[in-house]
Amino acid sequence: MRTIKNVLSQWHRWLLWLLLSFLFWTWIFTLLTDTTPDRKVTLYAQVAECRDRELALRLEEAKPEGLKMVKAHAFSYAMFDTADLESADLYIFHASELEKHLESLAPLDGETLGGGREVWRTSDGQCYGIKIYDAASDRGAAQEYLRYDPGEDCYLCLNAASLHLESGDGAALPIAEALLQLN
Repeated sequence: MRTIKNVLSQWHRWLLWLLLSFLFWTWIFTLLTDTTPDRKVTLYAQVAECRDRELALRLEEAKPEGLKMVKAHAFSYAMFDTADLESADLYIFHASELEKHLESLAPLDGETLGGGREVWRTSDGQCYGIKIYDAASDRGAAQEYLRYDPGEDCYLCLNAASLHLESGDGAALPIAEALLQLN
């Protein structure tokens, strides 16, 4: 009985040990399975839910040579690490958030990439987003993998700081096109 009381009185230490071991093994797993930013394309989506593994595997079918992996996450995944969010290659933003993120977005050729989809333009006529989800009709790309927020149109955008734009290896563009084709 005394041993049980002694163990139970140390519960906070056991909890701390459990938490630290979980963080350590998560870090080891990430270290072993991840790759450098120049060999992966990352998508962050402002959606209610993202089936990230399935979506990433589906988008990897379109990855160009030299690219090792595609990662997809909901924005909530990066809530403690904004560096990952800022280094992403592709974003899906709510229409109401586009102006707020404009300085970090790359202009794009919406007619070529979007295949005639509606685009979001600034007042100077520059295109910065391709409509990926239409809230009025509740239709959008990759709805098997992404659960969009009702009542909010969403746009696919490119990060200006991406290593995978046309100025780099251009690997983000085939991934974006593959995402737009998922119905």
